[in-house]
Amino acid sequence: MKKLFQNEYHRLIANIHKTDGYIFNYFQQKLSPFDLSVQQYIALRRLSEVYPDSLAAGELKEKMTDLNSDMTRLTDRLVAKKLVVRAIDPQNRRRVNLSLTEESYQFVQAVAVEFKDFDSIVSHLTDEEIQIMNTLLEKIRNR
Repeated sequence: MKKLFQNEYHRLIANIHKTDGYIFNYFQQKLSPFDLSVQQYIALRRLSEVYPDSLAAGELKEKMTDLNSDMTRLTDRLVAKKLVVRAIDPQNRRRVNLSLTEESYQFVQAVAVEFKDFDSIVSHLTDEEIQIMNTLLEKIRNR
């Protein structure tokens, strides 16, 4: 019988990848009725955290979970959907500020309701298991 993994390290990486896909699919199913991608929703959430203020595109990119996101294309789509407004910073004309309108802020709040039971993905784990998982995942990223 052929082994599925070369070793436990490979099994761990495969499990992390599979779990990421599971969570991503959960997000995508919740966002589909709102015509939003996961990345668009995360960008909107980050902008809602500073509403009514704005973030520069670079600041928003730093707050995103996907380090490789194409911020220009992402914000182009959100502007086209009239969910984000771009404005040149009057103090620094090279800086473009991104913000939500009152309507788009309310929209983000309505979408967020879909994630009120988000904890259900991991609610079957004990508090100790959650703490261990958080510690280990952070350790992988911050080596």
